[in-house]
Amino acid sequence: MVLSLPHSAMSGGNSENSDGLPRSGDFPRSAAVLARMRSENFPVAARILPRGLRRHLHALYGFFRLVDYAGDEAPGNRGALLDFLEIDLKRAYQGTARIPMLRALTPTVAECAIPHEVLVKLIDANRQDQQVRRYGSFPDLLDYCALSANPVGEAVLHVFGRAEPALITLSDRICSALQILEHCQDIAEDYRQDRVYLPTDDMQRFGCEEPELVADRASTMLCGLVKYEVDRARRMLDAGAPLVGELSGMARIAVAGYVAGGRATAAAFAAAKHDPLGFDVRPGRGRTFAEWGRLYVLGGIW
Repeated sequence: MVLSLPHSAMSGGNSENSDGLPRSGDFPRSAAVLARMRSENFPVAARILPRGLRRHLHALYGFFRLVDYAGDEAPGNRGALLDFLEIDLKRAYQGTARIPMLRALTPTVAECAIPHEVLVKLIDANRQDQQVRRYGSFPDLLDYCALSANPVGEAVLHVFGRAEPALITLSDRICSALQILEHCQDIAEDYRQDRVYLPTDDMQRFGCEEPELVADRASTMLCGLVKYEVDRARRMLDAGAPLVGELSGMARIAVAGYVAGGRATAAAFAAAKHDPLGFDVRPGRGRTFAEWGRLYVLGGIW
C-alpha cells in the first residue's frame, strides 16, 4: 500500500522547517489522495455506502495513505515524518491536528470511537519498514501484519459499530490474508526497495534466490513458492470469511467486498500459474463482483 505522488502534489515548500522538523506541508494534499483513491482499487463497496459512512471510510483511507506515503515514498527523513504523524494523530484525537487529512479524521475517531492505539499500529508498521527488510518465518510475517494490516479491519468494524472481540479475530484473519496476497503481487516492486516479504525459510525450502524476484518471468521454484503463500493466504481468508455472515446491512456489503477482492486475487494468481512477474495478477472487476454477490448472499459460508 504505497502512495506514489509527485512532489507537485505536496502542499509545497521545503521538506523541513528551519529547526529541522517536518511540517504539515510535507504531506500530500487531501485532493491528491482522493484522486488516488478514485484511480486505484479502493473498495467498490465504499462507493455505494450512505454519505455518513462513506465520509468516515474516506477519512480513514486518507490516513492510511498518508502513513504509507511517509513510510514508503517521502523524500528525506521518513522516520521524522512518521514521528510527526504520530504527534499529529494525537492532536487529531484532541481536535487540534495540523495536517488537513488528520483534521478530517477527528470527527471519525470521535463518532466511531476508534481507539488511538489501533491507528498508531499503522505508524509503527511503517517504522518497522525502515529497519526490517526481511522476515525469517511466516509467524514473523504475521507479527508484521498485526501492525500493518489488521488495524485497518478493526477500524472499519468501529465505523460500523461492530468492533466486538470475536469479530475482530475474524477480521484479523481476513486482513492478514489480504496483506500476504498483496506482498505476493508486489514481490518485484518490494525487492527493488530492498524489501522481501516472502519468508526466508520458505524461500530456502523452495530453493529460491532473491535475484529471481525481479526476473522477467518467475522460475518454476518461485511459482511453487508463490502458490504456497497464496494458498496459505486463501485458507486464512476462508477462515475469516464467516465474519460476513455475522454482519448485516451496509457492514455486510462492505466487508463482503474486502473478502471478494481477496478471493478474486487468489483466482487471478491461479489463472497466471502463480507467476506475478510475467503476468498480471490483479483481479478483474467482473470476477470480484461475482465473488461479492456470492459472499453477500451466502454469508461467507461456501
